[in-house]
Amino acid sequence: MRVLQISAAALIFSALASFAQTENLLQNASFEEPKIEGRIDWTKGGAPARLTEGTTWAHYQSMERTGKVTVGLTNELARTGKQSIYVDFRKAGQSRDAFLMTELLPIKGRQTYRISIWGRLDRQRPLTLVSSRPLLRVDVEFFQADLETQTGDTEYRTQQIPGSPRRIFFESEKWSEYSTEVKTPEDAAFMKVSFRWQATGVGGEADGMIFFDDAVVQGIVPVPDPTEVEAVPNAAGAVPEVVPAPAPK
Repeated sequence: MRVLQISAAALIFSALASFAQTENLLQNASFEEPKIEGRIDWTKGGAPARLTEGTTWAHYQSMERTGKVTVGLTNELARTGKQSIYVDFRKAGQSRDAFLMTELLPIKGRQTYRISIWGRLDRQRPLTLVSSRPLLRVDVEFFQADLETQTGDTEYRTQQIPGSPRRIFFESEKWSEYSTEVKTPEDAAFMKVSFRWQATGVGGEADGMIFFDDAVVQGIVPVPDPTEVEAVPNAAGAVPEVVPAPAPK
């Protein structure tokens, strides 16, 4: 009987490499366009959606007209490149949404997609557990090939900013990635992703600022196991046995 040896390292690699991520569906994902200097409010041109080409962002704005929740672009801080977006809460009680919304993104049905964005608190005005904690919400809508007919249920995900007493998620000293996954309906051909921010008013007022950078929407697809060995009978009719390689002495 022929024995094929497979090392433990190869088996571990197989477990880690069972899925692959496709290209990012987002253009201008790092918010490098339009080029700005300083901190620019969305109403004054600080919006990655206000471009004729080179972006998949459709809308970026605050629905809160009191000025207590503002959004825009800045070159004060960035994870990659030179720019990021910011969300600024100024003693905001319960507020209307501020949001960053994609165009319809082409997808495949019955496939898992990973959605993520990196966040970091402002050092001078960090959002804290002491004040009211606003929410980051991710909404995902699915559409059929006609671009109009919605299919499946809208997916919702929420994350408190900066986190909970048990776990501080966003910090001022480093970037942290928020990520989630969704499974597309079988008849879905397009997907729309919205990042939303809202002051809840629970526990008082939200006061502070947070930056976001490097958004990602990408498919997750299974890949063949590189260590799989097809059991093919040899000339004598025996099937090879696969056993782990002995540990090094």
